[in-house]
Order: sequence, then C-alpha cells, then structure tokens
Amino acid sequence: MHVALARARGAQVREQVVVEHIRPLGDHVDVVTDAGTFSAGRVVLTSGAWTSDHLAGLGLSWPLSVTQEQVTYFATPHLRQFRPEVFPAWSWFGEQILYGFPVYGEVAVKAAQDLGGARVTAATRTFEPDRSKVAMLSAFLREHIPAALGPELYTKTCLYTLPPDRDFVVGPLADFPQVLVAVGAGHAFKFAGLIGKILSQLAVGGRTDYDIDAFRTDRPALTDGAGEA
Repeated sequence: MHVALARARGAQVREQVVVEHIRPLGDHVDVVTDAGTFSAGRVVLTSGAWTSDHLAGLGLSWPLSVTQEQVTYFATPHLRQFRPEVFPAWSWFGEQILYGFPVYGEVAVKAAQDLGGARVTAATRTFEPDRSKVAMLSAFLREHIPAALGPELYTKTCLYTLPPDRDFVVGPLADFPQVLVAVGAGHAFKFAGLIGKILSQLAVGGRTDYDIDAFRTDRPALTDGAGEA
C-alpha cells in the first residue's frame, strides 16, 4: 500500500536494484547501484539488515545486530473467543518473552517469541522457520491459552535490525548531514507513516516538527566503541 501510494504521487520505485556504495560529495550524494548511479541533494537510507554494509562505505561501524525472527499463525477453531473486541494483544515475560494477537488479518491467532532468533546477516538469513520455536509456542499455548491452539496456518520469518538500546534511529549522520538514516529496531512498520513524515521533513526542509533527540544517529549507544569500518 505504501509503495502504491508513493507511485500514485510520482515516485519511481526501482525493484531488485543493489546499492553498492553511498558517496557524499559536497552538497549532494551519489548512490552507486548495479543499475547505474543516482544523484540527489539528500539521501534517505532505510535499508534494514543492509544498514551496516552501507554505513561501512562511509567509514561508520554501528553495533547493529541482525536476527532472524518468526511469527506463527494458529487456525483456532474458537474464532469468536479471539475477536479483537473481546481478546487483547498479550505479552508474557518469563524465561522467554512471548507475545500474541487476537484474530486480525488472518483467520487465525498470531504468536511469537520476541528476539529469540539466531544472529544472521542479510546475505546468510534463510526463510525456513525454526520448528523448535513453533513447538515451544504450541506448548506454551497448550498450557496457558489452550483455546487458541489449532492447525498451524503458516510460520513466516523476518529480520530484526537492532541497536544495543533497541530504540529507533532517525536523523542525519553527524559527519554527512545530507544522508538521513532510519533503523526500525524490529518494530517500525506500525510507525512507518510517522517515520516517513519525519524523514520527508528533514529531507525537504532540513528540520522536523517532532522531537527525535532520543533517536539521534550520534547517541552513545551507537558511537561508544564504534570505530572505522
């Protein structure tokens, strides 16, 4: 939907184009890709698990960790009990941190472990679910929310890209203010509209109406111990 809306407003979307280098050059930035070089006054970098690769070309090394996570949808036979108006989203803080959602979007409940996946890179990740995680979730639901259990509709993997403090990163690079960066810290999709608005304000006008000081690119969580890439 975001891509469709952008295209409707004149954006050009180049799919399956590999960014090889980002080169700040005075008052503009060159983005070197396998489909040619693009130049702009400002560049917004929102490349998730590829962020560290792109920053390395700028001499930056942030302590970002990338993990492969997964969510499972269980086709409960008790759908009415798990309607959003009667059943809440939930979190369980125990030996593992687990969470789940009522029936919404799929005819199933959704459950997952928070930050339980293996460390990977964008190049080494797989799309194969960890069956032991699915079994662990099933056992948890069987004990605590048995009516939620049902056939596994599907399990889907995704990547988290996390700073050490697990906060967003939003803003210009200190040494290259013409390069704006956003890192979602594993939960940015639900804020995509707002983060996009902030980035567009910074890109077009050089300032934003929102207080994003906590998400600065030069905060200690990113710069302490970080050196040349």
